[in-house]
Amino acid sequence: MEKKKILILGGTFHMIEVVEAAKRIGLYTIVTDNMSGSPAKKVADQFYNVSTGDIQKLAEIGRFEHIDGVFTAFDDHNTWHAIALCKTMNLPFYATPAQFDTTCHKDRFKEYCHTFGVTVIEECEGRSRSQKPLVDIEFPFVTKPIDSFTSKVIPVY
Repeated sequence: MEKKKILILGGTFHMIEVVEAAKRIGLYTIVTDNMSGSPAKKVADQFYNVSTGDIQKLAEIGRFEHIDGVFTAFDDHNTWHAIALCKTMNLPFYATPAQFDTTCHKDRFKEYCHTFGVTVIEECEGRSRSQKPLVDIEFPFVTKPIDSFTSKVIPVY
């Protein structure tokens, strides 16, 4: 029996564990992004140097390779690309566009959580370096900008 094939969008260091997990469950892994020598490509069964945003080219690859699924993680942009690719290829994906839209906007996600009584992290407006520092913050605390994504700028104090 031929192994099922999964096309993994993004070859960053974080995706190495994704590729390894897919291989452990018996999947044939194909990684793609536009960065030559991406770390996850080195552990994949096969790779392509094609942008994760080139949906038409990825669909061609998917059809040529007879992929059974598409996966990505850790990156909002690649998740939107995966959703578009799955729609183009008539493959299922783990989230609908509406679900993902809710989860990738912090304010919408918090509102959604409040609807079901789920506790969320309190937020406060930050200050610039030129302003007086906040002195009434309880430790530990985490800072995260509201206009960023994929774990960027999350210092823990």
